[in-house]
Amino acid sequence: MPEFRLEDTIAALATPVGEGGLAVIRVSGPETFPIIKTIFYFRKEQDLFLLPSHTLHFGEIRNEKGEPLDQVLISLFQAPHSYTGEDVIEISTHGGIAVSRRILDLLIQKGARHAEPGEFTKRAFLHGKMDLTQAEAVLDLIKSKSEKSLEAAVRQLKGSLSTRLKALKDELMNLYAHMEAYLDFPDEHLEVYSDSELLQKLKNLRTQVETLLASFKRGILLREGVRMAIVGKPNVGKSALFNALLERDRALVSEYPGTTRDMLEEALEIKGTYIRMVDTAGLAPRPGHPLDQMGMERTREVLKEAQLYLFLVDGSLVLEEADKMVFEEIPQGKPLLVLITKKDLPQKITAAEIQNKFPAQEVLTISAKTREGLSRLEEKIADLVLQESAGQEGEQITRLRHKHALEAAQTALLRAENAFCAEQSLEFVVADLKIALDELRELIGEIYSEDLLDVIFSEFCIGK
Repeated sequence: MPEFRLEDTIAALATPVGEGGLAVIRVSGPETFPIIKTIFYFRKEQDLFLLPSHTLHFGEIRNEKGEPLDQVLISLFQAPHSYTGEDVIEISTHGGIAVSRRILDLLIQKGARHAEPGEFTKRAFLHGKMDLTQAEAVLDLIKSKSEKSLEAAVRQLKGSLSTRLKALKDELMNLYAHMEAYLDFPDEHLEVYSDSELLQKLKNLRTQVETLLASFKRGILLREGVRMAIVGKPNVGKSALFNALLERDRALVSEYPGTTRDMLEEALEIKGTYIRMVDTAGLAPRPGHPLDQMGMERTREVLKEAQLYLFLVDGSLVLEEADKMVFEEIPQGKPLLVLITKKDLPQKITAAEIQNKFPAQEVLTISAKTREGLSRLEEKIADLVLQESAGQEGEQITRLRHKHALEAAQTALLRAENAFCAEQSLEFVVADLKIALDELRELIGEIYSEDLLDVIFSEFCIGK
């Protein structure tokens, strides 16, 4: 990212580029009010500098020749009571590429500069309006693709994760400061914890870190979604189910086996959960064409990566060796539903028979053609996803940065605990406590580098 200067006044379009009812241009920085005063004209004469914060005002934007560009509303937010902690004005103009571009160009001419990606939120962090985990929650909120991921982002933005991390950091800080003081001033006869107390505190801190680490699985599933593979032998109805769940004809369907030769992936929301659904090529004992073989290899790659499986068998046919072969290719230990398809046709397979041959969480009978059984299927998919991501709501970590920092803290705490149990010098214990403490402080943003901020905020869109 270019050099970051808080003394600059920045401006950017905060709404998507294109036609729409409204466009919002955000301006933030020390010269926000002086710049707006030169281009905004009230319907009745007023002094912009005397108006109260958090108020709306109607008027028009005029260029340097005094020609009106648009009628607008401006929203005033005076520092420090704004999103960035600086003076902020948001201009609500009519939507459209030309008008918003002309107003933004006018702001640049008057002394503002184009904001960089995430620069408004970066300023909010630097002015203490939020910590780093809350700043990341802003991005998660913008990118949330389901009700569950939205709820998780809102909780993190409100500070549920921050509160937990800060409490853990404070507890570790107290222990570190106590031990550091004891080492620095041995002649002061400072009270020191008993061996059992100190060991218990170390174990308790490590347990809390491990609990947060265990929540990563839930957090990443909620944020990035669950990859669900639809698998089975050729012509069992995989693509028909794929289309039925999407409620549109995305995959080509025919009565000829091997119609699907490549994987198709689409995202959908089921009962508030985000699913990345993959339609795969059928697995057959003897592929008849080189393209079939290539499609089967891709299916096997999907099977390795998926987190949830729908295994389909054709209910209108008796079970074949090919069905068993496909089932054996599905990795064990992951959520699995067995679906008996084509319920609209005379059935030659029972659920009890399937359950005996193919153990799974549940066996369901469905018809993609009539949609019978699909509501029950969606409920079971949602149940399995939530079960797979079970954990304490509001306190899950959602990013690899969180995971790596906590893993480093966990390792340092374990070293401290082992050094203490081995009766090594307390200096070794204190050194590792300091490493764990710094990892937690960096996690919430009490200490940081410019490189770290650049990595985090470069993911944001311009205008946020």
